[in-house]
Amino acid sequence: MTRRRRPRAPGPWRNARAELAIAAAVLVACATSAYAVAGGPAVALVVAVFSVVALAVVNRLLVTRSGPPATPEVPTDRRAPTGSFINYWRWRSDLEGATTSLSAYHAGVGPHLEHLLAARLSERHGVSLYGQPEVARSILCAKGRDLDLWSWVDPGRSTTAEAEAPGIPTRTLARLVQRLEQL
Repeated sequence: MTRRRRPRAPGPWRNARAELAIAAAVLVACATSAYAVAGGPAVALVVAVFSVVALAVVNRLLVTRSGPPATPEVPTDRRAPTGSFINYWRWRSDLEGATTSLSAYHAGVGPHLEHLLAARLSERHGVSLYGQPEVARSILCAKGRDLDLWSWVDPGRSTTAEAEAPGIPTRTLARLVQRLEQL
């Protein structure tokens, strides 16, 4: 069985192989002659001096910056990214809590859905959710089957609920989000 070699990815030192081979040959030649003349301590001195000279040459060849690194310009009218991994898990936890406990719904997801409804009604229909709740209700619950959705986003609802009361059913939450998207 023959093993196939994977081709190596080009690296920064791949183009400098000839120069590195010449530097290694010069080092070996200098170390050998130093050993012949003065012995082992001379070889250590040659290797140390050669290393310092090599570092100085490499340092001189590298591009130096004239100031601090440039920072990318970020538009000031953009919000911080909300698609991070932590935000995803926080939202997932809030949604799970909202479906199991009414108090968790009122503490987390409920206000977000209420504000989303207020924004949709204001932007697209010119209706204030807080100033005209009956008009807002008629827009949200245009179909008869959507009448039960209003109780979940009603701005006048009582938020003092029992901690053990069940939260919003998953299907109702999905219908509410779908209806908010349609507005």
